[in-house]
Amino acid sequence: MWRRSAFGFALILLTVDSIGIQPTLAQTSTEFSFTLQASSLTDCWYFGIAFSATDGQQFVVQWNENPTVVGPVSVDFYITPLDTIHHPWLCDNGPTDLYWNDGAYGTANWFAPSSSAYAAIIVNYSQYTISGTLSIAGINATVLTTPIGPMTTIRRLPICPFLNPNC
Repeated sequence: MWRRSAFGFALILLTVDSIGIQPTLAQTSTEFSFTLQASSLTDCWYFGIAFSATDGQQFVVQWNENPTVVGPVSVDFYITPLDTIHHPWLCDNGPTDLYWNDGAYGTANWFAPSSSAYAAIIVNYSQYTISGTLSIAGINATVLTTPIGPMTTIRRLPICPFLNPNC
């Protein structure tokens, strides 16, 4: 009886192999928790994940803001080239973006337009402190990530005094 079971199992393995079922690379996911202070008149807080991608590589990025006493608070979500967040940008406009969405939670199914370094960032432009999670998964690829922040960026352009000729 044992020989028949072993023979049957071997036959099943040969059949599966002959029809071309191949193991695929599993989806890898990295998740980070964040807390972002409330926005002020001069600045707002953001948090992100830096990652590298190859041309056409697919990513699923999810964000989730944990409800607080005031309920869910909408945030801005961007996917942008990494170097754009290292320059001044406005809270309300975000950095140069390849993808934008807003809400207390969401999912972006995104394809890299070229091989480069990117950032997926959450911007808290509200008057409430928020916390939540930001995760990224590479489809059939391993994603190497680095957390960014929390950090601040400017709320509005600096006001230029009327009599200052250097403005």
